[in-house]
Amino acid sequence: MKMKHAAVAAAAAGMLAFGSVFGVSAAGIGYVNMNEVMQSHPKMEKAQLDMKAAVQKAQDDFNKQSQGKSDQDKQQLAQDFQKQLSDKERTTMQPIIKDVMGAIENVRKAKSLDVILDQGAVISGGVDVTNDVETNLKK
Repeated sequence: MKMKHAAVAAAAAGMLAFGSVFGVSAAGIGYVNMNEVMQSHPKMEKAQLDMKAAVQKAQDDFNKQSQGKSDQDKQQLAQDFQKQLSDKERTTMQPIIKDVMGAIENVRKAKSLDVILDQGAVISGGVDVTNDVETNLKK
């Protein structure tokens, strides 16, 4: 009988230890709609307009520079313009992404959350902090 109690006690202790090491309470999990937050960033509209203008300029430049060139040269030219556009997008979006990540971290700390996930990764539970992050971005 003592052996049975010892086994039950050991199993209970193991479950408690396992839960405390790997468990995160639902109250410690937040989630955010990243698409919504990114679109609501104060600098996003200008960034989108800048990128649209850059794409149009690249298209116009490609059309001018590709006249009379071989298909292989056109392909190389297109790759060069694509790289330029990728670089432009990265430099345009980096400050916005940095702001969003900072706002998410500020909200996580303010709400004493263990983690904030993208809304698409959450099936059930957690705390929606999208509005809090958007508000933090506007400060």
